[in-house]
Amino acid sequence: MPDHRRNGSVRHPGGSEAVTLGRLRGEPDRSWRHVVAERSLVLIKPDAVRRGLVGEIIGRLERKGLAIDAMRLRTMDVALADQHYAEHVERDFYPPLRDFMTSGDLVALVVSGDEAIAVIRNLIGSTDGRKAAPGSIRGDFSLSNRENLVHASDSVDSAKREISLWFPELAE
Repeated sequence: MPDHRRNGSVRHPGGSEAVTLGRLRGEPDRSWRHVVAERSLVLIKPDAVRRGLVGEIIGRLERKGLAIDAMRLRTMDVALADQHYAEHVERDFYPPLRDFMTSGDLVALVVSGDEAIAVIRNLIGSTDGRKAAPGSIRGDFSLSNRENLVHASDSVDSAKREISLWFPELAE
């Protein structure tokens, strides 16, 4: 889907606009960048929201040089959880994961940048916070395998699928 920028917003066929964080801050349009940006879905999970870590996590993404293209504070209902985690629905660990992910507010982000998927996954660290490297988000703030603060897409295909679930207006 073509990305037509005007005044810092993203215009999509059908006329819908997604407000970007840069536009909210009055920052200039960054469409001059020549690097083809990769996009990822990032979910700041309910445990991070409850603990007041949203700003810390977003700050780390931005300080790395990644762009926040879209952001929403919302909840995940059971139907969305089942779609988002479709490959895990039949696994034993899924019911407690679903209960956790539907337990409160979360922040959904579309994040972009050069090799964004690999960069973000490195920033957040290993799934098990007890084993994640110090300096990573999970290594610094998590002691759990399930309540591990952040989800990030693991591939370009996953990112496209996940973004279409959470931000259908931005789907390619």
